[in-house]
Amino acid sequence: MNMNRLRGFLVFISCLFLLPVFSQTNTYILNGSATQNTCNCYTLTPAANFNGGSVWNANKISLNNPFDFVFNVFPGCTDANGADGIVFILQPLSTSIGVSGGGLGFQGIVPSIGIALDTWQNAQDNDPVYDHISIQSNGNINHTNDLAGPIQASSTSDNIEDCQWHTFRISWDPVTHLLRTYFDGVFRLEKTIDLVTTVFGNDPLVYWGFSAATGGSNNLQQFCTALNPGFSSVSSTNTFCIGSTVTFTNTSQSFAPVASFYWDFGDGTFSNAANPPPHNYAVIGNYEVKLVITAFDGCISDTLRKMVAAGDFPIADFKVVDTCASLAPRISDLSTVSVGTVSQWAWKLDGANISASQFPQLTGIPAGPHQLQLIATSNNGCASAPVTKNFTMKPVPVLSAVVPNGCVNVPLSFQAQQTDNQTTISSWNWQYGDGQSASIPVSSHTFNTTGNYTALLSATSTNGCVTPVMSFPFHIGQIFPNAGNDTLVIQNVPFTLKGTGGGQYSWSPSTGLNDPQIANPVATLNDDITYTLTVTSADGCSATDEVNITVFKGSAIFVPTGFTPNNDGLNDRLKPYYVGIKEVSYFRVYNRWGQLVFSTSSLQGAWDGYFKGSVQAGDTFIWTLKATDFAGKVYDMKGSTTIIR
Repeated sequence: MNMNRLRGFLVFISCLFLLPVFSQTNTYILNGSATQNTCNCYTLTPAANFNGGSVWNANKISLNNPFDFVFNVFPGCTDANGADGIVFILQPLSTSIGVSGGGLGFQGIVPSIGIALDTWQNAQDNDPVYDHISIQSNGNINHTNDLAGPIQASSTSDNIEDCQWHTFRISWDPVTHLLRTYFDGVFRLEKTIDLVTTVFGNDPLVYWGFSAATGGSNNLQQFCTALNPGFSSVSSTNTFCIGSTVTFTNTSQSFAPVASFYWDFGDGTFSNAANPPPHNYAVIGNYEVKLVITAFDGCISDTLRKMVAAGDFPIADFKVVDTCASLAPRISDLSTVSVGTVSQWAWKLDGANISASQFPQLTGIPAGPHQLQLIATSNNGCASAPVTKNFTMKPVPVLSAVVPNGCVNVPLSFQAQQTDNQTTISSWNWQYGDGQSASIPVSSHTFNTTGNYTALLSATSTNGCVTPVMSFPFHIGQIFPNAGNDTLVIQNVPFTLKGTGGGQYSWSPSTGLNDPQIANPVATLNDDITYTLTVTSADGCSATDEVNITVFKGSAIFVPTGFTPNNDGLNDRLKPYYVGIKEVSYFRVYNRWGQLVFSTSSLQGAWDGYFKGSVQAGDTFIWTLKATDFAGKVYDMKGSTTIIR
């Protein structure tokens, strides 16, 4: 027991035999804070701390007989700080029991059966965190000894302190010994137990009632013996079509037997039958149907009010516009209804069901005349007569086209043609993919950049229909042939040409070649020649490159006898002229004192007239040279040259 309940228990247990009975009827006896609200409704505790109340039926019932009690309970409006709960109790002791606050008015009552709706968590009693329901015996509120439960009281929420009324049903079958409880119409718990023998010591006569308590926290806690008028009609939405016969079926719940019924159908007609005769409404419209029930104890229910709709039949109408076969026809729904709204559409195209949408998107309809039908249905379930309209899908030109791959800087042909005879094309539109276009079916265009492109083609016929845009991906390629570097070869000695670039190869002329159609043919030459290499790609792109072949027929070396290193661009360096020379071992220059002023082993090496960073004065210099020609001949030479200033 928490401190909240302990304080309440101490206050109310001391007052158990001192509190007067403030309100009492012939049927129910009220204790503690309990008050009668209406004929069949009672407050057990107000929304105030340290209160406890109970309401007991003054007459005992026999558990040898079955019962099926339906109540309405109001657990309160405060969730986190709301306390403590309501208990339905069976006990044979006294109608003054149940004012204590510590255990919801149930704790310590022996013998007893309690079905508790507990809205406060007490850890010491093993309460779960959610508002829960349990079946307990002999005033024991600790859940370790429950007959059934605890489980969540509501099947849909962990909180029942939601400022709402809920139905609470308890049934007993003495044959099967089955005690069951329901919350908001949903089964929650059951226990098979012989109550008379096991709990009440073979005494079948017990009082039934409700108790509730508050402590340091509180809630407004109420209950009513059920007096709930209810009915159903032709549909779950209480809608129907004018001219239909409507059946109203009584579904009322009442703790006591219902003595009388009062029906008001909203059109000036009434009935006192439990299930009134089938009813016909003469005029379309919305009607408020009322039902009041009166129990045998004289309690009168609140008035149940439900709106029912006698709907008219919609007038289906629509507009459809002729269009091109490549487009969906434009459809406007013009259907109307006076009561409710049009909520369903059934479309047929040429007799076949096609759509249930208000605005169907009809694609792929072939050219020619067609028939469209609509049936409109209201939210009251009333269907219109079908309405049918004719429309025409105009033919669209049929095209074919070819766009091949192409080459940079080579005109590419774009060819299109019309393949149908139902239309006449008035205009063409080619989009080349590089921002350029043409308005004729056959055209050509030159691309200056390699890459992947997509051409677009469309055409417009004299009937105004435009073809769907056709796309044609293509590639603009470019090839880069390389015939190799110019070179010197030995006469009649085979050598290999080195062509690259990919694709197909062709060397011209074919003089001296073993195969002019491969990348690297072998050549054997007597005379100098220039070869042209043509390379063609898989896209058909081709380009050429040339290579000059010089045939070595002899060798010579010439060294100038003078030079003028004055940086005028003429004869500024001393460089030997090599003919047919393969390599240079050295070329050296000495001054008149024997100092080495320049040395190189390169065929391109040349002296600029400087020594140790200083330009040399006009004088005579000695040179030596050693080199080898392509035939293996070694030149070992010596001579002089003069710097001229």
